[in-house]
Amino acid sequence: MKNYGLQLRVPPSQQKKQPAKPPLPPALGFRDDDDDDVEREISRQASKNKALREIEEQHKKALEEDPSVFDYDGVYDEMKEKTVRHKLLVREDRQPKYIHKLIKKAEERQRDHDIIYERKLAKERNNEEHLYADKDKFVTSAYKKKLEEREIWEAQQRLRDLRDEKEDVTKKKDLSDFYFNLGKNIAFGGNESKKLNNQAETRKPEKQEEQGTADPPTKDHLSTNLDSPFETPRVKEGHKAETSMPTRSFESSDSKPASDTAGSDSLVEEESVAGQPSEDQPKRDHHKRSEDAITAAKERFLARKRAKGL
Repeated sequence: MKNYGLQLRVPPSQQKKQPAKPPLPPALGFRDDDDDDVEREISRQASKNKALREIEEQHKKALEEDPSVFDYDGVYDEMKEKTVRHKLLVREDRQPKYIHKLIKKAEERQRDHDIIYERKLAKERNNEEHLYADKDKFVTSAYKKKLEEREIWEAQQRLRDLRDEKEDVTKKKDLSDFYFNLGKNIAFGGNESKKLNNQAETRKPEKQEEQGTADPPTKDHLSTNLDSPFETPRVKEGHKAETSMPTRSFESSDSKPASDTAGSDSLVEEESVAGQPSEDQPKRDHHKRSEDAITAAKERFLARKRAKGL
């Protein structure tokens, strides 16, 4: 393509050299097939060698990272071993739940049938005793062992029957066993009450040494200490009513003869003298104090009832 206009000459050194065109392939009829096959084989072998070298390098790198990367058989065997071990463990864990009880019941029924059959044979033997009276009788060791096992089982069965008969609820006449078991129940403080009693018994000697000849707590003091946590608002109102009651409500008790008052005073003095324990006399136990507290609470309740009635 020609360029028109002002044109500057470019030195030959700066002129762009056009790439030489590749030679045209010879015509199909004039090609040499042997030369083409050799060149193609050389290029194919070179590419194959290059691929093998790359594969070998990758193989070495993989072995450096993990030596067992190509241990396919070992990994497969380990996987199979894990599955087999898991199956064995699962098979061991799958124990029958009810077969033991069924077998035990079947053995008991078989023993019952054997006993019935032995009794039947004994009756037939008694009927035919006159025919074989002069004959010798032989008993094997296995039969003796069987009889011993049967005697042991019958003894256990009798004990079981006696226990069932004793624990039969339909034959109970009162609730003594119920309350006896209730006292042992942990939910109702069975063990805690025993611990408290043991603690109270251990503290008694310490208190005796500290107090010496000090007076024991009175019934009213014990009753107030025991009943105070369980007083309802209605009971508290009753206490307030008793304190606020006029003295005329108790005039009837004050109007008794002088002889009665004197007798009551003497009785009170005797009770106070008898109630003061000596140094050698041990203190009352926990159950006695609880009974005294209950009687005192009953007396207070009756007094409040009489006061309300007046």
